[in-house]
Amino acid sequence: MARVYQVPAHAFRWLALGVVLAVLPHLVSAPLWLQAAAVVLVVWRLLIQRGRLRMPGILLRTAMLFALSGATLWSYGTVLGPAAGVALLVAAFCLKLLEMFRLRDAYVVVVLSYFVLATVFLLYRNALVTIYVLVVLCIITAALIGINHPEAGVRSRTHLRVAGGLMLQATPLMLVLFVLVPRIEPLWNLPSDKREARTGMSDSMSPGEISRLAQSDELAFRVEFDGEPPPMRERYWRGLTYSWFNGRRWSQATPQNINSGELVYRPGDRPPDWYERLRNDRQGEQYRYRVLLEPTQQPWMYALTVPFVDDRRHMVARDFRLLATSEIRDLYTYRVTSWTEMTLDQPLPAWERRLNLSLPSEGNPQARAMAERWREEAGTDTNFANRMLMHFRNQPFYYTLEPPLLGDQRVDDFLFNTRRGFCEHYAQTMAFMLRAAGIPARIVAGYQGGEVNTLGSHLLIRQSDAHVWVEAWLDQRGWVQMDPTAAVAPERIEMGLREALEQQGETDAFGALDGFTNSALMQQLGLFTDYYEFLWQKWVVGYEQEQQGQLLSGLFGEITPVRLAIIMGVAAGSVLMLMFLLMLWGNRKPPLHWWQQEYWSMRKLLVRAGVDDNIQHGPRGMLAGVRAQSPAAAGAFEQWCQMYETLVYARPDLLAEGGGRRKRMRQLRRQVARSLRR
Repeated sequence: MARVYQVPAHAFRWLALGVVLAVLPHLVSAPLWLQAAAVVLVVWRLLIQRGRLRMPGILLRTAMLFALSGATLWSYGTVLGPAAGVALLVAAFCLKLLEMFRLRDAYVVVVLSYFVLATVFLLYRNALVTIYVLVVLCIITAALIGINHPEAGVRSRTHLRVAGGLMLQATPLMLVLFVLVPRIEPLWNLPSDKREARTGMSDSMSPGEISRLAQSDELAFRVEFDGEPPPMRERYWRGLTYSWFNGRRWSQATPQNINSGELVYRPGDRPPDWYERLRNDRQGEQYRYRVLLEPTQQPWMYALTVPFVDDRRHMVARDFRLLATSEIRDLYTYRVTSWTEMTLDQPLPAWERRLNLSLPSEGNPQARAMAERWREEAGTDTNFANRMLMHFRNQPFYYTLEPPLLGDQRVDDFLFNTRRGFCEHYAQTMAFMLRAAGIPARIVAGYQGGEVNTLGSHLLIRQSDAHVWVEAWLDQRGWVQMDPTAAVAPERIEMGLREALEQQGETDAFGALDGFTNSALMQQLGLFTDYYEFLWQKWVVGYEQEQQGQLLSGLFGEITPVRLAIIMGVAAGSVLMLMFLLMLWGNRKPPLHWWQQEYWSMRKLLVRAGVDDNIQHGPRGMLAGVRAQSPAAAGAFEQWCQMYETLVYARPDLLAEGGGRRKRMRQLRRQVARSLRR
């Protein structure tokens, strides 16, 4: 039987460490069977390397492959797709460790290590993970170098130093390619196996859901303003609009038989009438900003009212929402210009009025009766809406993250019994009452507020900022924003959720809401970490076609394919030439001292004169050759030899003086040359 290839010990250390670190991020959230299989297979290979176990046969390896494939199919329902595919890749990769019979197999393991390491970016894309990947990349490269140097006695640290040097040399070219290569859709934007929104926002809402979401401190998105951000009370980040109510849940809805042009506008298309009126009647303060939205697996985006965009990847809806043309599966960057006031002269179509007045035929009789009575007493829609807000403000209603459960008649139960709730309870109740009074109303879902990172001045909007409010259609005013939560707990809008709950005495909720500890040091550390993560997301992960086009146009003018190819060629060639020159500079011989230069000059002189015998034996060997070749030159050469030996061996402290001695040795060398020519 042929001898099994054994990875050199000095290289196997790096290979084993690289394999473990490459698969480790995948095992954090992997099924238990994959975690166990990876550990068993890696330990098995370590024992084989130490000679304590034998390599498994082909039947056992085949059985393990089918078992791992079956486990993947059982856990994910498929062996295709990113999640299942990566799980099967990691399992097969670990199994490949038991199949290194030849040198070629070791190379395959190294290449697979690079590939598995790259798939880490399917799960994580922050700056710390990138540093982790670069470190592991260096370790795997050290293993590859060690495999190509199988000599015994080689120190493993040497491989790591060489690998680090190679990565440093490749860095300039990597940066040039990153900046210049046209941006394409990244691998991790493949359809995800998980369809739920990572932000927690859903296209429907029921009382209690937003309060659960608000207990999460997970980041929803960041916002960077071109100038000063709006004050806290004006930071209403609109995302969804709930227009349909079935008695238990509010949800998004679009009427049938309505042309899509009446519902959404995409930049570049012919604008519908409602968008023209909206654009021509922009009012209030103008804000320009960039949003870095975390993946949601949903098409909706978040912006201040009223938003306008120029990118064809985005759409503006009739209800002032922003939508992407595809689901947002990765960090998504977009620019928005918003005006803080809605148009005052927008007609309300009959279909939209019917949709925003619809209520179940039965349910909540007390609230319906009170709404009808108040409407008769109020006289106008505006007076009715104001009375509702005053009712919330003056009556004993409480703002809480832990409201009591509601019965079947949810609005009645909240309005007349419990009177304790979160923002969705107040928004649902007010929207129901408005509709019961014959006033079109809808619920808007999104976020309110945002924490300012003082290091970078950008805003952090977290899940704890989740909020819902109401919009009512009032004659001569159009859609008017109303926030009943502000009437009950104005500190929620002015200062944020934490302060609002503190005012209500709910200090127990802080543990779920705090992103940082109360320590000033930890808070500063958190802001510092977020700031650099923001820069990473903005300039690296968020470096897309738009940013690339703006950068290159600013540097080189109009960008065409031919010009871009020339720029890439010149830039890459310049970097490679610079690297080549640096390599030559690093490999150059050290400069010679004057006495070394004098020695080699004398040696060249004698070689040209034909004095070849014993010349390699130093000055005394040269003297014997000179005496045999030209006795006339022997006297001057012997004086040169005595001075050389005295300076180099007897009195090296005199070398630094140079001066007259250097001049005297040069004169003797010239005298030897004249004598040899006679």
